[in-house]
Amino acid sequence: MWKELSPQWQAAFEEAWTAFGNGSIPIGAVITDESGTILIREHNRAGEPDTVNRLISHAEANALRRLDTARCNVRSAVLYTTMEPCPMCMGTAVMSNIKHLRYASCDPYCGSVYLKNEDPYISGKVLDYVHEGGEPQLVQLVIQSYYELRSEGRGDHVLRRFEELSSSAVAAARELYREKKLDSYVNSGADMAFVYDSIIAMINNDI
Repeated sequence: MWKELSPQWQAAFEEAWTAFGNGSIPIGAVITDESGTILIREHNRAGEPDTVNRLISHAEANALRRLDTARCNVRSAVLYTTMEPCPMCMGTAVMSNIKHLRYASCDPYCGSVYLKNEDPYISGKVLDYVHEGGEPQLVQLVIQSYYELRSEGRGDHVLRRFEELSSSAVAAARELYREKKLDSYVNSGADMAFVYDSIIAMINNDI
């Protein structure tokens, strides 16, 4: 449940919820120093009207662009993201010398952490990349599946891959979408703590 999440994960999911409320892909990211102090919070900004290039305005890339490497020991910094990085964000993290990455959910559609072992350049680096899984993964998959359902069929290929990872998360998203529940949460000003616990409770009740 929400209270069991670390402050770093809470911040990342709050950013994901902000993105969702703005009509963007619901992914959030934070960068911390070696002691766990949050330096930067960011989210996907594809749905924001002031975003110039919406195709590359991903949460992780946005956070890394803001990281002041002159004031931070980047090799000790930790990047938290609610979704496994895509090829662009994976490459940006590697080229930024980020050695420590934590991702809440695997992304069976475009996740690229596998490059850590398969790409000859990246595999030569010592990378500490950890998949969180568990409840954080379920919540991320529900919110992102809901986002894909909004696209009226254009996201079906993504949903099929998500179902292979967690059919219960996609089923929960479909049920929530039928009632436009997450949209109503946005309109009522519900915070991510409420949304997170509501999703977990729904899945635990075997919807």
